[in-house]
Amino acid sequence: MLTPGVIIGISTLIFWQTRGVSGGVFLMILAQSTFIAAYVMLMVLARLQRFERAQEEAALDLGATHWQAFRRVTLPFLMPAILAGCLIAFLQSFENYNTTVFVRGFDTTLTVYIASKVRTGVTPAVNALGLILVCTTIVAAVFYELARRREEARANARRRAALLAEEARI
Repeated sequence: MLTPGVIIGISTLIFWQTRGVSGGVFLMILAQSTFIAAYVMLMVLARLQRFERAQEEAALDLGATHWQAFRRVTLPFLMPAILAGCLIAFLQSFENYNTTVFVRGFDTTLTVYIASKVRTGVTPAVNALGLILVCTTIVAAVFYELARRREEARANARRRAALLAEEARI
């Protein structure tokens, strides 16, 4: 994680050029993946450390196969970390200009395009793209917050219903 993107870009390019692979989309994906995989791995491992293995064992005791226990118990538990890892990977890839410049070959990514336009003069297209990115981020944040509040309200309603049911039994 501490290795700068420039070093990853140069080393990926040198390694693969000695094997006859020139720069392009394949090297961009490979270089970005080596740089970003550590972030995603840390997020998923942090979530996995809080996982209670007893839940999976209970599913197995109740007759589930290992695949069913993974799909119905472990994967839903890990899904927030996986989705957050996907988002972080996208944002890191979008931001990781240094690595992309060295391994891109003749291909142009959005990051390289924006950087070239900033150097030669900002055009209205770059301004429009920036506006679209900011608006998309705001809309996504609002939708996330609304979904979070709705889920919190449902959880509170379930807790209240459980308390009322408990009081009715007493």
